[in-house]
Amino acid sequence: METEEKFLKDAKRALDAAEKHLDAGTVARLRAARREAIEQGLSKPARARPGWLLPVGGFATAGIVLAVAGLLWFSAPNGNLMQASLGDIELLAADEHPDFFTELEFYEWLEGSEDAV
Repeated sequence: METEEKFLKDAKRALDAAEKHLDAGTVARLRAARREAIEQGLSKPARARPGWLLPVGGFATAGIVLAVAGLLWFSAPNGNLMQASLGDIELLAADEHPDFFTELEFYEWLEGSEDAV
């Protein structure tokens, strides 16, 4: 940080010193170029935006916001999400090893087949 500040101060000092030693021809060309740039900037009319652009953009944005709000408001909540969450909580709270639950259907089938025998 300090080296950057020192560099900037040294650069400014060197440029200021070089500016003092410019010859008259260079100073005249720089002034002429500056004057021309200012005149060109003032002579160009400012680009005006169409007056209808702001209202159309506002209505488009409002339409998108209303569409998203309508989708969120009128969409029916899915009851299966709550049931799945409760099932996950039961799995996490269980004392059995997680591999037990991967073969749960097999154990249910085995229990049913023992009753049949």
